[in-house]
Amino acid sequence: MTGTGSRIERSIAERLSAAGAAVAVVARSTARADATVEAIRAAGGEADGFTADLADPELIPALVHGIERVFGQIDILVNHAATVAPLGPVTTLDPAAVLRALTLNVASAVALAGAVIPPMTRQGWGRIANVCSSVGHLVSWPGGNVYAACVAALDAHSVNLAEELAGTGITVNVLRAQWAGTALRTWLAGIDPDAVDDPLIRRFVLHQTGLGTVDSDRSAATLLDHLVTTQTGRVWSAAPTD
Repeated sequence: MTGTGSRIERSIAERLSAAGAAVAVVARSTARADATVEAIRAAGGEADGFTADLADPELIPALVHGIERVFGQIDILVNHAATVAPLGPVTTLDPAAVLRALTLNVASAVALAGAVIPPMTRQGWGRIANVCSSVGHLVSWPGGNVYAACVAALDAHSVNLAEELAGTGITVNVLRAQWAGTALRTWLAGIDPDAVDDPLIRRFVLHQTGLGTVDSDRSAATLLDHLVTTQTGRVWSAAPTD
């Protein structure tokens, strides 16, 4: 389970544990990984934490090998490592920041899938789920062009990979939630839209401030309900509760 910093990510990890899975908690921050691990262990589950910056693809083989040394083969991969940055008009964006976002949001998911698919194929069963925020029809995030592009790319990767793996026993799907995550809500709380000069960023802030929240536990339950099925190549939606 990657990106275990928000409520929905922790809920998914805890639900997986309650279902009997040993959970590898992967986060960029040791404190975030440890918090989720402690919650799972306190409930009687098995978990261990791993720290990695998934914006650096070279770290992924060592990460996967480290998890396999502790738990053995990875049967279920849930990806939610992501960033909404950089924000702003495309003409102002730092190319290095754009590349980091594409690497973290998309390339890391591709690389992680590539690392776990061979053993999943050998045993004839595996589950890959990519979790992301919805951006409506991909035009509702003015100023958030890079993240919108990442979501579209992650959808395309998942659906295409599902077709590639047809008949192997491995499913690949996407869970989309139209919500603002914890980090984004914290950032939005400190911004006065009227004080934002750039019209694109102002529209982005106003749009995101109006999003509802998602019942993280219900969304996690929905994801697990889907994972036990043979559905593949789907983009599932988790609607906001308010």
